[in-house]
This record gives sequence, structure tokens and C-alpha cells, in this order.
Amino acid sequence: MVDRLETKPWRLPVTRPSPLVRRRWLGREIRRLRNEHGMTAEPLARAVGFPRQQLSALENGHLGPDIDLVSAICDYLAVGTNRRSAIMDAATDGWAHGWWMADAERMGARQATYADLESGTKTITEYALALVPGLLQTTAFADARLRSDPARHTGTFDPAAAVAARAYRQQRLLAVDGPRYDVVLDEIAIQRGAADPHIVANQLLHIVAVCAAHPTVTVRVLPMGASIKGHSAPRSAYSIYRYRDTPDSIAVAADTLTSDLIYTEPDEVQPYLSLHSRLLAAALAPDISVHLLRVAAQGLPPIKGVSA
Repeated sequence: MVDRLETKPWRLPVTRPSPLVRRRWLGREIRRLRNEHGMTAEPLARAVGFPRQQLSALENGHLGPDIDLVSAICDYLAVGTNRRSAIMDAATDGWAHGWWMADAERMGARQATYADLESGTKTITEYALALVPGLLQTTAFADARLRSDPARHTGTFDPAAAVAARAYRQQRLLAVDGPRYDVVLDEIAIQRGAADPHIVANQLLHIVAVCAAHPTVTVRVLPMGASIKGHSAPRSAYSIYRYRDTPDSIAVAADTLTSDLIYTEPDEVQPYLSLHSRLLAAALAPDISVHLLRVAAQGLPPIKGVSA
């Protein structure tokens, strides 16, 4: 059966911006302050009475920025009121403990990172190369994929907990106050299967149902024969995140086999924004894409009791 969709809108607590992204922003801002005052890390750390290692951890975006250190830097460098307020807000946000932290080991560190990045988003934009993205996966498809390569997971990983976490991320996405979600889905992800045929058929019909029930979700299929401007060839799946409370912050997560590369520096983010605009131009319109998904599902072995 196709996963049931809740058609009655519901609300979830609005979350703060991604702690990871806020720590990255804070570190970049502290480096910018140092450069503006012509200071290297060692003399600044000495001037505010903190070990240099602590300042390095702050500038590298490590967990739990030291609020006292951030405040001392603002005092020493005589940071203006508005800028100081923004810096201290980021330091507070960087300490936030999201729902994903308590069960990160069981759901998997990579999924916990994605849950962090999704926190407080206004829009999530993705390119899915070989697999349906996690935010659109049915429980059966997610379970099949998470159990497909046990060697990739640690001993504390629990597939059931990972599937439950993925379902909760979807719930947050589809809530009334959830972000807008736009996906360019490569046709490879449709044709390759990646699970038993009846699970894939169910999965494709689920995407059709989500698009019909939630106008904030848009899926565009990129045909394998599409002509992309500049002959651009995407090398990996990626996700682009924009945030409600910090519109100037953009993060990109690029998918690799063993880990995810997280980019927040403007010069690292821009190539992905440029590439995505070219993929959008080459992708099929949403209504045609949904029709293609329905046809692809109907071409797989039928599932008793399921219709498009």
C-alpha cells in the first residue's frame, strides 16, 4: 500500500536555524573581525585571556561555542551594538540541542547532520542523482536502502530508528510551517530501481501523492537525454538550504559515498547555485514529471490494492 498522507494540516514547533550553520557563520564572522583589526589568532586569544585552541575551535565551528569567549572578543574589539547582537545570537544558536542529537548514533551520524541542516529552513532545494531523496522516501524504500549495505554503518546503528527519524523529518517538511521543497530528480533514480520492483512502484506513487497533496513540494524529472547548458554534468547529489531567520545564510551538502561535504562559504556555495539553475532549465515541468513517475510506476509489477 502507498504510505498514507495526512491531508489535514498540522503544526510543529518552529525550529531555530541549523546549529551547524550558525556555528560556521559565527566562526567566519570572528575571523572577519580579526582581519578587520589586523590581528592573528594568537595575540587575540592572549588579549582576551583564552587559550588559542579555544579560539581555533570557535573559528572552526566546533560544537558549543564558548559564550564568554565570544563576548570577550566583542568587548575587546569594540564591536557595535547591532553586530554584537547578531554575533551573540549566533553563539546562542550554536549551542542549540535539536531533536536529532539524542539518538544520533542509532539513526546514523549522516542523517543527524541532515536533520541539523534542515532545522529552521525556509527552502530546501535538492538534486537527486541515483536515489529518491530521503525526504520523499517511503518507509519500505528507506528500510530497504538502509539495510542494503550493513558494512557502511557503525555497530550502534539501528535501521528501525533510522527509518523512524527519516519519517519524522518528512513530517516536519510537510507541516504547515514547513519549508518549501523543490527537487530535481534525475531519471537515473527512477530507472535504476534501487529496491524490489513493488517497493519502487510504491515509492513512485508516493511521490505523486505527496505532490498532489502538498503544493509546497515540487518535483521535476531531469531526463537522461536532457541537454544541459554548458554540458554541465552533475558529479553528485546535493542539497541547498536557505534559512528563515538568517536569509543571508546558505548551506550546501554534497553527497559522497562515505560522508557529506558541508559548504557554507559563499565562494563554495555559488557553483552549486549556478549548476542548479542549469539543471532546472533542462528538467521537465512538474506536471509532466508527475505523469512520468505515474507511468513508470504502472510499468512495474502491480501492487494489489494500490492505484495512481
